[in-house]
Amino acid sequence: MRILVVEDEPLLAMLLEDDLAELGHEAGGSAATVEQAMGMLDASSYDAALLDYSLSENTTSAPVAERLKREGKPFCYLSGHTSIGSGDHAPEAPLLTKPVSLAALRGALDSMVSRPAD
Repeated sequence: MRILVVEDEPLLAMLLEDDLAELGHEAGGSAATVEQAMGMLDASSYDAALLDYSLSENTTSAPVAERLKREGKPFCYLSGHTSIGSGDHAPEAPLLTKPVSLAALRGALDSMVSRPAD
């Protein structure tokens, strides 16, 4: 699968890309902001996405999640917390707690392959 990574911490984005490659998937690049992610979605095709829920400057990846849901693309959230806020009405999706283990990432990706997005 070709995966979009939305992560505002460059080191974590790089580690996720390395993990995706180790698991046999293609990291189609990483975005640090909602605007970058939307531009990448406009410019290229992705099979799924990993979305850091809380991005810098008090923003979330909810707009990216909404677009992915509309387009029928599976995604999961990443967070340093065990839950995410519901104040911005983000679409529901699996949540991986950071730091993400390789086994947890494999499981999430396998789940995305086996189930269509809502």
